[in-house]
Amino acid sequence: MISEINEGSPIQQYDNEKVPLIKPQVLSLRNKSIYNVLVLGISFCVLFTAFSPTQNLETTLNADLGFLSLSILYGFLSFSNFFSPMVVLKAGEKISLIIGTLAYVLYIAANIKVTPETLCIASGILGIGGAILWTAQGSFVIRCSTEKTLGLHTGIFFALFQVNQIIGNLGTGVLLNHGLNLSILFIILSAVCASSIFGFLLLGNPIKVDENGVPLVLEKQDDIPMKQRLMATVNILKERPIQLLIPALFYSGISQSFFFGVFPPLTGKMYLGYIMAVFGVCDALGSVGIGKASDVIGRKPLIIFSTVCCIGGSIFAYFISTRIEHNQIGYYFICAGLLGFADAGFNTLLYSLLGALYPKKGEAAVAVFKFVQSIASAIAFFYGHYVVLYKHVIILNSLVVPACILFLIVDARPKSKISVESIN
Repeated sequence: MISEINEGSPIQQYDNEKVPLIKPQVLSLRNKSIYNVLVLGISFCVLFTAFSPTQNLETTLNADLGFLSLSILYGFLSFSNFFSPMVVLKAGEKISLIIGTLAYVLYIAANIKVTPETLCIASGILGIGGAILWTAQGSFVIRCSTEKTLGLHTGIFFALFQVNQIIGNLGTGVLLNHGLNLSILFIILSAVCASSIFGFLLLGNPIKVDENGVPLVLEKQDDIPMKQRLMATVNILKERPIQLLIPALFYSGISQSFFFGVFPPLTGKMYLGYIMAVFGVCDALGSVGIGKASDVIGRKPLIIFSTVCCIGGSIFAYFISTRIEHNQIGYYFICAGLLGFADAGFNTLLYSLLGALYPKKGEAAVAVFKFVQSIASAIAFFYGHYVVLYKHVIILNSLVVPACILFLIVDARPKSKISVESIN
C-alpha cells in the first residue's frame, strides 16, 4: 500500500537500495524523480548509441549470420524475462542495470573479429543481460512515477533513449563513409557502451511524490520467496488485461524486426546511418510528445495515430523498394520518419498503460511485456531472411490493427478496474 509522509518527517525507505552507489547532489523531492528519469534516459542513450548501429549493421553486413544472431538474442531475451524480475528484486535496479550493460559490451566486442561461434554465444549472453536491463529500467521508471506523471516520465525516458538513433547512426555513417575499418569502429562502440555505467552509478533512490510534492513510499513487505516471485510474473499472464494486450505486445516485437532488420538493408550501407538517424529523431520527438499528450488527452487517439504511421510507413517502404527508381533515396527519409513515430507511440503508450495497471508490480509487468515482445522478435528475426518484403508488410499490418483495437478496449475499462492490483 502507498502511504503519505508528513512534511518534515524523515523519509523511510523499504527497498533494497538504501543509498545510491554515488550520492547525487541533494535535490528537492519534487525534482528528484525527474532527475532520476533524466539520468536513466541519458545513460540508456549512451548505451544504445553503441548498440543500435551495431544491430542495424548485423543484417546489412552479413544477412545470414546477422538474422541468426538477432534471433538467438531475442530468443534468450524472451525466456530470461521469467527470472529477470527475481534478479532485479534481489540485486536492485541499479546493480541490475550495470549487469545488463556488461552483456551489451560483450556483444558489441564480439563484432570486432566476427566468428559464428563467438557471435552466437555473445547473442545468448546479451539475451539474458538485456532481460535484466529492461526489467530494471521499467521497474525504476514506474517506481519514480505516479499515475499522473507516468506518461510524462515514460515519454521523457524514451525521448532521451531514442536520441541514440540520431547520434549512433549519424556517427557511424560518417565514420564508415570516411573509410574507417569495421574492427576499429566496434572497438570505439564497445568503449562508448561501457561508459554508460557511470550514468547508472549516479542514480538516486526512486521516490514517488504526489501533486503537492509530498513523498509517497511503499510500506514494508516481508521477504518474498523466489518461487513466489517467479509465480507473480507467471500469474500476470493469466489476467484479462494482459491477455487482451498480448497482440499489442506481440506486434511490438514483430515491429522491432521490421524496423531494425528488414528496413535498414533496403537503404544500402551508404545512406543507412543518415536514414536511421531520421528514424531516431522522429522516435525521440514522438516519445516525449506522445508521453506528455497522453497525460492530457489520454492514450486512445495517440495509439490510433501510431497505428496509422505504422501502416503508412511500412506500405510506403514496399512501394519505394519495388515501384520507385532506386536513385530516389530521399523517399526513405519520409518512410523512416513515419516508422519512428509508430515505434515511439507503441513503446510509450504500452509502458504507460502497464504502469497504470500494475503500479506496485512494475518489474513483473515489464518482464511479461519483454517476454512476449522478445519471443515475437526472435521468431521474426528467424524467418526474416527467408521472407520477401511484401510478406513482411502484410504480417506487420495484420498485427497492428487488432493490437490497436484491443489496446483501446483495455484502456477504456472503467477507472475502478484500470488497476488490477486488488485482485492479486
